[in-house]
Amino acid sequence: MFTQIVTSCLEGIFQISQSLGFPSYALAIIVIALIIRIVLLPLNLNQMRSTIAMQQIQPQMQELQKKYASNPEVLNQKMMELYKDYDVNPLSGCLPTLIQFPILIGIYQGLRAFVPAYPEYYDFFWIPDLGEVDTTHIMVVLVGVSTFLQSLIITGKPTQFMQKYMLIAMPLMMAWMAAKFPAFLCVYWLAITVISILQQLLVTKPMKKKLQERQAALAEEKKQKLEERKQAGKGRHNARREARPESPAKAEKPAKPEKAEKPEKAAAEPAESAADGAEAPKKHRRRRR
Repeated sequence: MFTQIVTSCLEGIFQISQSLGFPSYALAIIVIALIIRIVLLPLNLNQMRSTIAMQQIQPQMQELQKKYASNPEVLNQKMMELYKDYDVNPLSGCLPTLIQFPILIGIYQGLRAFVPAYPEYYDFFWIPDLGEVDTTHIMVVLVGVSTFLQSLIITGKPTQFMQKYMLIAMPLMMAWMAAKFPAFLCVYWLAITVISILQQLLVTKPMKKKLQERQAALAEEKKQKLEERKQAGKGRHNARREARPESPAKAEKPAKPEKAEKPEKAAAEPAESAADGAEAPKKHRRRRR
């Protein structure tokens, strides 16, 4: 059924191009690729947004991994909170790719079974027959380079081993396919890749700006919450201090006299008087004797 849909669409688009004065089955394949990208546009936008968001929060993720390296449960909890703050689903980036591969297989099956009504138009520039392999290997280079540029725009500067591996492995795999499969599949994949690159160039900058604004808003919100906690802590501390009763010693402490005699001087005066009283009887006794 999918094969019949592909062949019918391909022949119908060719007839439209023929009526416009540009008969080309390769152009019909490119239009089919454009239609598929438009149909998958919501998923592709979600994939691009998720990828850009993951790049933006990469420093925060690395900080959390260092901070909670010894506690995986807390690390997972903090990571989920970070994904929630930025509305990121790490698995959403894989969905368009998984959906596109069955479509690619269906396109391949449909184009392989397709018999053009006008074989003279079943070519593409230097390729005389789209049903054959490109012996010049120009398409191999174009497919490999375009796939590399697409991966580089999506991931940016790779920091992890897996990202570096995929940045090299994916273009090599697609170039190998371009060298083995018929040229019509290479034209379709090249058109899909170029359209995807244009979409990313148009969407990436606005998305990055929105994510930066979101990051600044979250930082300001955290700062305000921290200030509110500090103010609440100061309020509780002052309330406890005011509610604490004063000690009796401080409350009943008598006022100090303006001029108080020193205790040593006050103690010395009774001692001198006592000494004088003791010396007087001794003198009187000596006189009598």
